[in-house]
Amino acid sequence: MIQKNEISRNILMSIFVLLSGAMIAVGRFYDQRLEIFGINITVVLSFLFVITFISVFFLIKSINISLNKLLLYLFFSLLFISNLTLWIFFDFTDYGIEKFINFILIPLPIALVISEKFNISDRNNMINVLLGISFFLFVVTLLNISTLSSSRSGVLGGGPIVLSRWLCFGAVITMFHPKINRFKIFFVLLFLVSALFTGSRGPVLSFLVVMFLYAFFNFRKIFLKSIVALSLLLFIGLITGAFEHLSQYKTVSRIFMNIQEGGLKKSTGRSLLFESSVKEILDYPFGVGSGNFVEYTGNSQYFKNKNLYYPHNLFLEIASEFGVITLFLFLLYLFLFIYLSFKINLTSKLITGNMLFYTFAFLFLNSMISGDLSDARLLFVFIPLMLVKDEK
Repeated sequence: MIQKNEISRNILMSIFVLLSGAMIAVGRFYDQRLEIFGINITVVLSFLFVITFISVFFLIKSINISLNKLLLYLFFSLLFISNLTLWIFFDFTDYGIEKFINFILIPLPIALVISEKFNISDRNNMINVLLGISFFLFVVTLLNISTLSSSRSGVLGGGPIVLSRWLCFGAVITMFHPKINRFKIFFVLLFLVSALFTGSRGPVLSFLVVMFLYAFFNFRKIFLKSIVALSLLLFIGLITGAFEHLSQYKTVSRIFMNIQEGGLKKSTGRSLLFESSVKEILDYPFGVGSGNFVEYTGNSQYFKNKNLYYPHNLFLEIASEFGVITLFLFLLYLFLFIYLSFKINLTSKLITGNMLFYTFAFLFLNSMISGDLSDARLLFVFIPLMLVKDEK
């Protein structure tokens, strides 16, 4: 009987992992653009996801409240309550409603199940599913390379920032996955080059910073190998003309525009976003509600004309839209998580420690310079994923 229960549990968790991966990839409970033969894929996925979540939820017989779980649940609760309250005073927009609903209904239930029911096997399965999604999006990117090379766009209804994030996420996982050895560098380069065609700089820059961190922490071990690999890559690129050829594409050249003709002058849009966010936080320290950043900033019309509706920084977005108290709670949770994850993954014998650490570093850095709260769903799922340590 115990074996049958265990098998049933594993099957149910495997289904939940697959559906969670799909929901994280789509990022919306409903998207009218994703239809096949008249059937909306998001409706089917969302329905199956909810049913599976409810089934898994009933597997939770008791909740052991630790400090990190308490902070996580308090953060989500405060974000939920404060947002509904702020909407009463500051009104709401279609974008704000969509962002809030998708954030509450996708990362929150997944994080809850991970915290309460995941074991090491479930965690590894989730990482493999997410890597599989990255590879799938890589293939779709190749099939749409002609469109992506001429204009900033995504695939399958997603935007260029999200696509680039998934591709660079795949590169980080592949680079540090303990079971991927053969052709590792080759696949990493494929992921990275395909990310260049999205025209989104944030994920690519975050990936490069992560590689710098890796080189810094492992200087003696990889110094010679790195010199040889970089020299070979530069030699091949110069001989074949690959670098010059890539720079001719509009979206690829956009990645490097900050280091061409004018240095950092073309970053004024992002700088203005950060400055406006800080000013708005000082004016409205308790927030203005989900999606209302652009409505109450001093440069509202300018940002709307540029299609910039959020600060492009997770901390500034939480503080400006949900208040400094919500941000403070999230920072407490984040600092405790970093301490616990170091203790679990870097001081233990888990061979996945490096992969988990550098993947978190990538997702965290990316959320500081790119995307909105909903786009950070991978980060909010990956944080409790890193703290899984026991068979449950």
